[in-house]
Amino acid sequence: MPKIITGLFKGLNLLSPKDPSTRPTAALVRGAIFSILGAKPRDASVLDLFSGTGAMGLEALSRGAERLLMCDQSPAALGTIAANVKKIPPRLQPKAKTLMATFPRDFGLLLADAPYSLFLLDPPYDDPVDTVLSFLRFAADNRLAAPPATLVWEQSPKSLKLWQPQDLRPWDLLLARRWGKKAAAILELNA
Repeated sequence: MPKIITGLFKGLNLLSPKDPSTRPTAALVRGAIFSILGAKPRDASVLDLFSGTGAMGLEALSRGAERLLMCDQSPAALGTIAANVKKIPPRLQPKAKTLMATFPRDFGLLLADAPYSLFLLDPPYDDPVDTVLSFLRFAADNRLAAPPATLVWEQSPKSLKLWQPQDLRPWDLLLARRWGKKAAAILELNA
């Protein structure tokens, strides 16, 4: 069961969907990623794609994000996310929205509340890397990202070998790390 690590909701137990394809980000990895991000979540507009349980997005909200949109294509995941949002203080619940969307088909739906300054992506490991690469271009070309924007791309360590830093342009690769069966790339989009 995922748990919020720190901030306003520290210790809050989150529900997980019964769907085995949902992989909540382990607390160790989530803690490491947010440690790397430092103060970036504070006052951020956060877009959490492939949200699963919503743990990453709710962790950002717990750490002071101003608003949060969590997206998933699974009705079960969205139901779980909605239940998890109901666990946070009622005065903060309006800061967290959900959206059912399939990517890349529904990228355009994300523009309604743009721009965002922090992106959290944890696509299914069997999704092609091209989905994320096309999202990076879409976010930059359509002003979905407000520079300086930061993006966390969680992935299988095997995926790190499927792209090169130049594939990420106009985003810059800040770092790529591995934690066992999970890896993440941290990217930044500057003006």
